[in-house]
Amino acid sequence: MLASGCEGEPRPPEAAARVTVPSAELSIRFDVADARPPSVSVLGFRAAAVAGPNAPDVLGVVDPLWASAPDQGCALHDVDQEASALGARGETIDLEELSGVGVGFGPGEPLVRPFPRLFPDVAGVVGGVVAESAPQALAALPDHLSVYGAESELPVAELPVPSLPRLLAANGKAPVAGMQIETGEGLTLTVANGAGALIELRPFGATVAVSCAVPTNASTEALITIPRALLVHLPRARGRRGVSVSIEVARRVRAREPLAPSGARISVEVRSAIAAELRP
Repeated sequence: MLASGCEGEPRPPEAAARVTVPSAELSIRFDVADARPPSVSVLGFRAAAVAGPNAPDVLGVVDPLWASAPDQGCALHDVDQEASALGARGETIDLEELSGVGVGFGPGEPLVRPFPRLFPDVAGVVGGVVAESAPQALAALPDHLSVYGAESELPVAELPVPSLPRLLAANGKAPVAGMQIETGEGLTLTVANGAGALIELRPFGATVAVSCAVPTNASTEALITIPRALLVHLPRARGRRGVSVSIEVARRVRAREPLAPSGARISVEVRSAIAAELRP
């Protein structure tokens, strides 16, 4: 009879419980600012995630801006938490570039093809090569985009570009870059065209952020209240009384298309940001 471990002694995780989950991702992000033309960046990769029963959100690990928003309300999250959790479980994600992909934005705009780039090793958990394009300026935000594969001159997919939510006010004040906002009683953001969108507060130089979901049935102007109990967890830079943050609003659409042998998930996001200081 085989001897068992001592009573109460933790058992190491069984290797058989882990499986390799292949996936492919193409993400397209439009950044919009009032004073500048919109820009677009593209990121594509194949991934082999060696994981347990619950496969990780690989895109949210590779690009923290794609981390999932809560289903409802607001939540505090750390953009490094998923990678740390993977490491604690002994799981890994190996990346390989999604090659030959091109994204077009209509007449007069160049076809964007991402190029290979070595992805920085993240604590020995995530690493490899991705295909990426630096932000490129566009004359205007398009209403749709076309995705091309490596072996076809015709589009593999046509996707809509989601409409941009607009931040109208923060605690009753019109948004202005560098504004100071008193948050002793929390923070209420007024958003137009926000149904189904997300709002994020990202402190500069920190990994902790607040993410909020705008209900899909929200009216034309939605009020999103972030309680002070969440705001007090946002780290302040040394020597500053308040918290310097980027207030960001975004909307996403996603679809599966035949860009890889087993298909690929295409994610399209439009996002805008404004810098502000939250005062206690």
